[in-house]
Amino acid sequence: METADKIGIEQVNEAKQSSLDDPLTNFSKAISQLSARQSFHLPAKLREQLRSMQTSCPICQTDFTKETSIVVAQIVPIEHGGPDDFSNCFLCCERCNRRLGTSDLLSLGEPFCSATAAPPPPSHGRALGFSPTDLVQRRLELLARSANHWTPHTLNSMKSTVLKHLEKRWAEPRVRVFAYHSSDLALVGFGARSGDAQGLGAARVLTKFQGARQLPTDDAMSVYQVDPGRFLPLIWSLIELNALIVSVRLPGKYTMAPGSEWQDFWPDHMRSVAAVRSRRRPGHASKFGELARCPDASRVLSDRPDAVRKRRNSAARVERNRSQRLALYHQKRIEEASQDSAYAVLEARLLSLQPS
Repeated sequence: METADKIGIEQVNEAKQSSLDDPLTNFSKAISQLSARQSFHLPAKLREQLRSMQTSCPICQTDFTKETSIVVAQIVPIEHGGPDDFSNCFLCCERCNRRLGTSDLLSLGEPFCSATAAPPPPSHGRALGFSPTDLVQRRLELLARSANHWTPHTLNSMKSTVLKHLEKRWAEPRVRVFAYHSSDLALVGFGARSGDAQGLGAARVLTKFQGARQLPTDDAMSVYQVDPGRFLPLIWSLIELNALIVSVRLPGKYTMAPGSEWQDFWPDHMRSVAAVRSRRRPGHASKFGELARCPDASRVLSDRPDAVRKRRNSAARVERNRSQRLALYHQKRIEEASQDSAYAVLEARLLSLQPS
């Protein structure tokens, strides 16, 4: 009887250990933990300052009254890489705050879906606006100071070129994607607070289009398994879709040494012109030129007329040099063959076969 009990206990322990070693289970637990709403507390003095600057909800245009439940909302949620400061805050009614959640402002529809433009100057030291247009403009400013991503540009790229490339991303609602990558396993997941339905729908369609296979999980999240060889192109496609990539580390045999995977390159905080040009994170020590471009980034070519003309001239020059080398090669082969006795015999036979 005791032997049977020991066998049963061992089987239960083996089942628990196998569940702990299961990468899908660990990945799902990590998504659940990272998807929790991050707490944000605005001091009462700053809250009163916002109250004196706002008289109505910018989302539903309802006037603030004593009976209205007023809450502090964020333009770019800190879950999506937004900064934790006063410039990222505004007041809205409780109903609109529940509607917004951790979604992007663009998910609210008109008039928050206006065309993107260049980010305005930093709002520090000047009056803040709270109209939908002002919030959209501040969204661009905050995204320029938020957790962004490495661009395919080199160190020689101008700041305006980098910002123009990033503005195309910012025109899409920001979503949050959880990812893990090793030599034999690649997982991509979306949590319950990863973004609005439109942004998540586009990200899921793009993930499936890259050949990912959805794994069975609960309704609160979606997990996809990707071929490790196609993982990086998928990640770059999601980044260009304005997705914030969150690196997930798994315990057990899939754990890699810190710094050995290129996930360390994903975040990019643009807090100065020098940071934009160098593509380096604050406090990240590296040699000059070492982090010029994120690994496996697609190359971006300039569309300026002089750059296009230089590329065309370079392509023509390369083709001309290739043709010259090929002609010299064939000429050398002919000269070597003419010096061979077998070539002279073959030439005499060909001449004899010609009609007189």
